[in-house]
Amino acid sequence: MQNKDHRLEFRVYMEDTDAQGIVYHANYLRYFERGRSEVLESLGVPMARIAQPDSRLVVYEARIKFRRPVLLGDKIEVLTSMLRESEYRLRFRHQIRRKGEDETLVSGEVDVVAIDRDGTVRELPAIFNSV
Repeated sequence: MQNKDHRLEFRVYMEDTDAQGIVYHANYLRYFERGRSEVLESLGVPMARIAQPDSRLVVYEARIKFRRPVLLGDKIEVLTSMLRESEYRLRFRHQIRRKGEDETLVSGEVDVVAIDRDGTVRELPAIFNSV
């Protein structure tokens, strides 16, 4: 089951960019993380719940495609959707666009899994059964 895209909007600041005014490549992962956090909050899954030691959600795999740069001062939107891939894994799909435009500048997928206190992969918490 896949949920509807969640949209997060913000401006790109100097701290996000390199000396050329282009968003530093690792910062896209931070933008994706913000999108994931907002999707979970919108579904009633508070951040404090997924940070509990018995069922932390951690990144298992990340893939990014850089199509066009995001620039200093751009107003962007991060579109995020979530798909339950299995009893153990959630997949988040992300697209970054300039606000008001349809062109995807950067896209990515991030798979997350739940781990227990020992770092062993476990089934997703029951809170994700309806996802």
